Formats: sequence, C-alpha cells, structure tokens
Amino acid sequence: MPTEKPDNEPELLLRISLGDAWAFRQIFNAYSRQVYSLCIKLTKDAEQAKDLTQEIFARLWIKRERLGSVYHFKGFLTTMALNLIRNHLRKRALHMDNEAFLANYFSESAPAPDKAMEFKEFQSILQEAVAQLSPQLNRSFILSRIAGMSHAEIARQMELSPLTVKSHIARALTLIRAYLEEHHARVLMVMVLAVFRRFF
Repeated sequence: MPTEKPDNEPELLLRISLGDAWAFRQIFNAYSRQVYSLCIKLTKDAEQAKDLTQEIFARLWIKRERLGSVYHFKGFLTTMALNLIRNHLRKRALHMDNEAFLANYFSESAPAPDKAMEFKEFQSILQEAVAQLSPQLNRSFILSRIAGMSHAEIARQMELSPLTVKSHIARALTLIRAYLEEHHARVLMVMVLAVFRRFF
C-alpha cells in the first residue's frame, strides 16, 4: 500500500494517541486514498470501499492509545485494513442472498486461470451444500435458482401449493447457509486467496 509518509509521522502518531484530532486528520489525509484503493481493489464495490475506509479509520481512532508505540505504521494500518476487509468478504460469502455479489466478483471478460479454479472450487462447495438437501428441497431449490422458475411454475410441476414451494426454498436456503458456515474454512480459503493473491 504505497503512500507518502509524513515527515513528522512519529510525532503525529504520539499526538493521536493522546487524543489530538488535528493530528488524526493529517494521518487520514496522508493514507485515506491508499486505504480506499485497497478496499475497492479487494471488494470491487465503490460504496462498500467507502464504508470500509471510514470504518478502518474509525477503528484506528478507537485504538489510538496504541499508536504512540507503533514503529511501522503502514504495516499496522494495512493489517487492520486487511482484517476488516476479510471479515466483510466472509459475511458476504456466507450468505446466499449475495449470489449476485459472488457471481459479479468472479466475472471478468477474460478471467485468469487461477481465478476460474477458485470459482470452480466455490461452486463445488455450493454443490455439496445443495446435494445434502432432501429430494424435495433439492428439486425446489434447483428449479428456482438454477432453472429460474417461479413458485407457481414449480408448484404445478411438483404438484404442491405455491406456499409449500416457498417454504421449501426458504428451508433450503437456511440449510445451505448452515452448510457453508460449517465449512467456512474452505469458503474463506477460496475467497481470501482469490482477492489477496491480487494484492500480494
């Protein structure tokens, strides 16, 4: 995360640790653009990057008492930023409501081979989650999310009521989320490696 380090950075950090808001503003001005660039590079979402940048500096202010003893501030700030971004991606990745986010994250006009492999691995985990559903939940979910059928269309095909179909899909999503959370280490490994490879 390249940046132009303020000449008086140690003094600014000491003053921030004592609650100096003016010194904090100087550090913010010096590093906020780089932090935002890192956030948008890893999240690919301008609004989320803006929110994360604000949260990162808010956390920095909360932890200001530690800054007086920080000798490598760029590394300290980068670690804080990466941890928050990782947590953000984890929350997004473990919720099926964010299928669009995942699809958009991995979509490129010419995806790199390593990225395609990572997406394939995530799809494999998701397929495992779907496969563990009961036959009716599995079929309802596939007809809805894969075939794109409406609840009424699924109900006619499966000879069920639309309300029952809706309940099946809701139950399927709950079980899939639970499976992904149970196997969060694998999901995180895929997602984090995908984004952090680009940074490092």
